Amino acid sequence: MSCATRDFARSFLTVRRLIPAAFWIACGAILLAGSPVRAQDAPEWPCVQRKVLTLTAAQMWDGPEVEGLTGWQDDAEMGRLIKGLVSRANPMEKVTESLGQWAKAQPDAGRDDKLKLLFAGVLKTINDDRAIVMAGIERFQRRQRQLSERIQEQGAALGALRARAASDEKAKAELTAAEDRYKWDARFFAERQDAMPYACEIPVQIEQRAFDLAREIRALMKD
Repeated sequence: MSCATRDFARSFLTVRRLIPAAFWIACGAILLAGSPVRAQDAPEWPCVQRKVLTLTAAQMWDGPEVEGLTGWQDDAEMGRLIKGLVSRANPMEKVTESLGQWAKAQPDAGRDDKLKLLFAGVLKTINDDRAIVMAGIERFQRRQRQLSERIQEQGAALGALRARAASDEKAKAELTAAEDRYKWDARFFAERQDAMPYACEIPVQIEQRAFDLAREIRALMKD
């Protein structure tokens, strides 16, 4: 499991614990009223933030060209450093310290080239992690849409069951089971929908990390 996937899962688990008790009261009121949860004509990308597929060096970097550089992939030490730099669990204070120590250990003559290569690796790794997170958000949105449509169908079926249950004992039992399913699905849908804004913040945080790292790496270069 990649760092991005772990961060995405951890963020959702945290959000589940943050759901306020008032939510369940509101959800129950909707259900008792028999109002179906309506399917939303939501786009594939559900976030308020504009979808930007790839972060580019030009957005955050005034240093030398890094496009196409892949040499960092053959440097095991640099690869380990990059992994630590891009992890959002690693505070920027520690990042600055480890970056400074690494830069000092490089020969003066080739330091800028090493830093340029390092930034290329950081940008590629961050873009890869960010792509995983964004794909996860879009999968989440597709599932929400499917669940919303199912709840709509359940709500429509409940109306017919209520009419039958007025004079049919068997229909009463079916109604109870159908209402339980409806409650569960509606509650699950609303809880996940409430988590969406938190999920949408994850790509933003990754982007900010990229900008911070670009600034720190660039500051260590002579030219």
